[in-house]
Amino acid sequence: MTIKNVQNIAVFSIIATIAFAAFASSHAFAEESEGYKMVGDVTPVLTFTFRDGVEVYSFPVFNMGENFVDDSGVSFSVEGTVTKSPLLHEALDESYKYRFSNAAFDYQMKYFDVNADFMKDGESVKSLDYNNCRVDNYNVETLDSNDYESYFKDIGFAVVDKITFVCSGVNSMNEFVMPTTSLTDYGKSGFKFAKDTSTFVTFNFDHGSEKIEFPVFNLVSAYQESSTRTIAQFQVQGILDYYPLLYQAIENSRNISGTTYASNEDFDATVEFVSSNDVLRGFDFRDCIVDSSQITTQTDKEEGFTGKSGFAVVHTMDFVCSGFDPINDNYEKLYGDTPIWKVSGISNVYEESLQNTDRGLDVITTFTFGDGVETIEFSMFKQNEVLTATEKVNDDNGDRDVAAEAFTRKTVYPTLELRGIVGDYPLLYNHLDKNQKVQGIIGTQNRELADIDVAIISNGEVIRGFNYNNCRATDYTVETDPNKDESYVKNKFALETVIDFECQGYHPNNPIYDAMLEIDSAENITSVDLRNTQDWNRGFYVE
Repeated sequence: MTIKNVQNIAVFSIIATIAFAAFASSHAFAEESEGYKMVGDVTPVLTFTFRDGVEVYSFPVFNMGENFVDDSGVSFSVEGTVTKSPLLHEALDESYKYRFSNAAFDYQMKYFDVNADFMKDGESVKSLDYNNCRVDNYNVETLDSNDYESYFKDIGFAVVDKITFVCSGVNSMNEFVMPTTSLTDYGKSGFKFAKDTSTFVTFNFDHGSEKIEFPVFNLVSAYQESSTRTIAQFQVQGILDYYPLLYQAIENSRNISGTTYASNEDFDATVEFVSSNDVLRGFDFRDCIVDSSQITTQTDKEEGFTGKSGFAVVHTMDFVCSGFDPINDNYEKLYGDTPIWKVSGISNVYEESLQNTDRGLDVITTFTFGDGVETIEFSMFKQNEVLTATEKVNDDNGDRDVAAEAFTRKTVYPTLELRGIVGDYPLLYNHLDKNQKVQGIIGTQNRELADIDVAIISNGEVIRGFNYNNCRATDYTVETDPNKDESYVKNKFALETVIDFECQGYHPNNPIYDAMLEIDSAENITSVDLRNTQDWNRGFYVE
């Protein structure tokens, strides 16, 4: 054996000893669950693989930093009560210690891998594998209610770690399993909806269909007034769950991110707004792709940590489609068995059963269309400031004397907004759908205009009213506006119809004041009445 061989063996022995020592001193640390209230029992469990060991933590708050589909950057943030986490805290401390070092400088705790499992009933609903991560920023913060409630025992404070990570990449670790049936109906979501009106979306892919009830739906764009054709786009949100075909579409969109849309595999989506198993309204979207996918946690300051409220891990998805066809089956039902060409006009009345207004006021809106009249009670009515005016001064190249003479004032068109739970008003839907077909055409000559009469009623008496004439819809959306975590925790969602109108004319009504000016007159006989001799009393005519 040569001296060189002996030296090599010695070096290898030293390296092996160091490696063994490092392996023997590595730690696997798992944090115990804090017992937070997680809506749907979906809990983010993160496994950190450092060079010195492995730590597993259950963070109630997890937020993706970017849209998963764009694949343009990888970051995420977490929040959790400060607890025993020696390796993670050491990584935080070293990131501060070496914050001014060259970016290429490597230190022991600089890089690590993170596996994010979203656990439900002991199984992973969704798994994300983040690689080559580093600490981007962090802070410790005491969360409170901001209005002194936290000082009382039943509210409390929460001392939490807030950490943001940046990684080189992320991969979805879920294995795709082809459904055994052509249509997978996931049934009711378990949430409660105002007037029992909820949203079902049926995604029709090449290899099957999935029908899902989402607690949150937003018609992002479709009907708003524009000089060009508007893109058909909608958004859904719900508690994170695994839908194989839908998630495969998300992966496909991510894989071809940066290329043209023509490279993507599209699908159709049927959106139905259902109440008591009746479809009130809907949209058939065609040639859709996944535009956005993001996992976040809905929370409100300290409430989830202290037990006053909870956390909801939700998945938000946006879809862009080439077009859509509205669903308004109840419109034709108004004609019954009578042929349409024989009916001169139809009518419909729909009352919003949700009323909780001060002093019991009701707002009744009557639409007069070319094909009939529809009376609707919306929950909310909002008119613009009717005295608003726009002012323009022509400065005529700086000559203010001439500018003063060129002063003009132009009143704005009267506008109003109506909001309420999605209901059964087919005549209004038909009016909106017809105008949507001529979207992008400037002017009103191709649009059907409507008259709108608004009556504010107290105890059966009209105390205020407004007449709007020649109105057109400038925007129409269907949307759910959840209140952070509360809608999920309190199990209450409201699917709203929101319609904006602009009108050419406006007339206010003040019936109470008009009644004050009415003068009652006695029913005396006048000279006109004397012409009717058959009404004369005895003694005023010759028998």
